[in-house]
Amino acid sequence: MGERRDTHALERELSAADVLADALADSREAYSTGAARSNGGELELIDELLESKPQGALSAWLAAAAGPDSERRDALGDVLGAVARRLARTGDAPTQGATGEAWQALAITLEQLFGSGVQALGRLPFISDALLELLLTEARQQLPTQTKGASRPAPGPPGGALAGLAVSPKLRDAVATALGHAVAPTYEAVYLYDPPGSHVRTHVDTRDYELVFHLILEHALPTDGSEGSALLFHLPARPEPVRLPVGTGEAVALKGRGTIHSWEPLRDDEHRTMIAVGFASGP
Repeated sequence: MGERRDTHALERELSAADVLADALADSREAYSTGAARSNGGELELIDELLESKPQGALSAWLAAAAGPDSERRDALGDVLGAVARRLARTGDAPTQGATGEAWQALAITLEQLFGSGVQALGRLPFISDALLELLLTEARQQLPTQTKGASRPAPGPPGGALAGLAVSPKLRDAVATALGHAVAPTYEAVYLYDPPGSHVRTHVDTRDYELVFHLILEHALPTDGSEGSALLFHLPARPEPVRLPVGTGEAVALKGRGTIHSWEPLRDDEHRTMIAVGFASGP
């Protein structure tokens, strides 16, 4: 007889809780080594989660870890964003088995903590051709020096045109109407540059971009006539992502802190420039 194998161990299927624990451990290592940027509190929260045992639904267990403290809630949002990136290593959201269940728990928890959803705004009436051209010109002026080895330039800081738009009452009202509640500016705004072949991978947005307004300033489409890269976002109870093309001059309002999202990879003959303006819930 050959060497006996532990077939039970080999055939054991991981549960969603096991998958989540593995992703939490990977995220802890990333925070410890500096591969993931820490805002404070993430390591302690991950340790608490790894030492405790899920009770009931995974999403309810995760949400309970936030407690009533806003700083702890923000730390949990950062942790869940790190976990989402690890569950979608290949760029695609998992939809099957235990990993798919863990993914759904993340989506549900983020919605409970921050709300989720995306609203296409199209071309807003106060975004004139002249303003669009002014923003695009400023974006090119604000383009940072390319970091060696980086596939995507760092965000560009706002100049006068973007800073003015970020605090515009018209923009605030448009975002509030789209999302269905009052919003307040965070005074955070950047230019984002997506060169050929780049990919904005699966993530949730940072604390200053709980709600985010994106306006596409320029999108050079593939030369074969296809529509190019689109926004992908993930909603609870929907295993497949929603695909939303956003054309040049068009805008979208996104609950970026509570919605796992990405932008499809750009082709080698495609590039895009957009803005991101941050808002927070409330007056």
